[in-house]
Amino acid sequence: MLKKIIFLALILGIKNLAAQTITIEFPAFAGKTYDFIIFQGDAQVKVAENDTIPTNGIIEIKIPKQYAPYTGMCRWLLTNSQTGGGLDMAIPGHGFRVSCLSDKPNENNIVWHDYDAMNELNRLNVLQQKIIDKFETMSKALELYDATHPIYASLQQEVATQKQAYSQFQQDLKNNTNYNARFLPIVNLTKGISDKLSNNYEEKAKSFSAYITNELNFEQLYTSGHWGGIIQSWAQMQAQLFQNKEIFVNDFKTISTRIDNPKIYTDFVGKVTYYLTQYGKDDYIDDIASTVVLSGKITSYEGNTMQVYVKAKIGNQAPDLIITDSKSKTSVLKSKNFAKKGFEKTLLIFFESGCGYCEALLTQLAPQYETLQKRGIDIIALSSDRTEEVFKFTAKKFPWKRSYCDYQGLSGINFKNYAVIGTPYIFLIDASGKIEKRLSTYDEIMQVK
Repeated sequence: MLKKIIFLALILGIKNLAAQTITIEFPAFAGKTYDFIIFQGDAQVKVAENDTIPTNGIIEIKIPKQYAPYTGMCRWLLTNSQTGGGLDMAIPGHGFRVSCLSDKPNENNIVWHDYDAMNELNRLNVLQQKIIDKFETMSKALELYDATHPIYASLQQEVATQKQAYSQFQQDLKNNTNYNARFLPIVNLTKGISDKLSNNYEEKAKSFSAYITNELNFEQLYTSGHWGGIIQSWAQMQAQLFQNKEIFVNDFKTISTRIDNPKIYTDFVGKVTYYLTQYGKDDYIDDIASTVVLSGKITSYEGNTMQVYVKAKIGNQAPDLIITDSKSKTSVLKSKNFAKKGFEKTLLIFFESGCGYCEALLTQLAPQYETLQKRGIDIIALSSDRTEEVFKFTAKKFPWKRSYCDYQGLSGINFKNYAVIGTPYIFLIDASGKIEKRLSTYDEIMQVK
């Protein structure tokens, strides 16, 4: 296969950055069409699209000025070849040239001019893997003996030696100015390899999270092609493994101070917000809202994900509900009238039929509805269902009568006004129509006073 993952070295020095040009010479593929892609977060920017390789096999890709000098991953893809192919390459902040005269490119016949990035990356990978392999082998051997065995102490010492060697390797990476030394830790994160050796899963996870929080360069991550996946992993660990809101908020604040670029910061906040919602941690979002808004780095609050920071905020008047009946006639339910006479609070629950967590939550609430009413709490349910038949089938199973649906899915006006990006999504509204809090779980609902 032509496609190889190749990483190019970072060469320090004064460069002419006005025109960052990537020269690719593959004469055996003359006449083939290609795309050339660079990464901006999860977006793939096509610098060239369906261009044709000329008869001499040489193409010159100029990085657009708005992205230059670009440091990060790029992708050269053949688009009309039956066998496919291409190169994944790292651009080290300046232009370079790569060539191959063979019609069967491989690591031995691809030539990187003026530097050798391939051997450097291989050297780093091999050195790292040797340490990891020795550590894992010695750790497994240590499990075979008890502390009284003559060999136990030497095995224990070898485990400690490999931990120290790995720690030194990580320090050497930080001191290494080669771009591979910047990119390798990002690749490690995608493989679940932390910057500290441990056989304890929780310790590895904490090390993984700490590295992202305190050391990861988010500008380099933004152009690495691994943006969304690593942010999701971090958010998932915070929400589902650690489950400590105070730690999350502190870590989020740390990262907030470390990302200076407003575009990158906005994208980061959007990703974290989306995943927290998916993991049922809406209360986490509430606790970082002031940090986000006061950062001054949000470029836009467009889209439902970011609207959560400017719409339906705790302490604000809840948006009125636009109610559509079966004949498509609409009416307005004012938020100050959410609470029926004799009720002090209203649970506003956004749900979807077929959503397992939604139906489990609503099924748990159904037998508690009378208890909630005695405590002065009523329920309004809003569905993102697309069909009347599905909605009515679900709604009739529950005792609360105020269930509504406009059959517009998550694009419905009420979902937009409340910046709901996933279900279930729950608001507690007080008697005056103000948003008191957002809730995520059955236990939180039953603890409402």
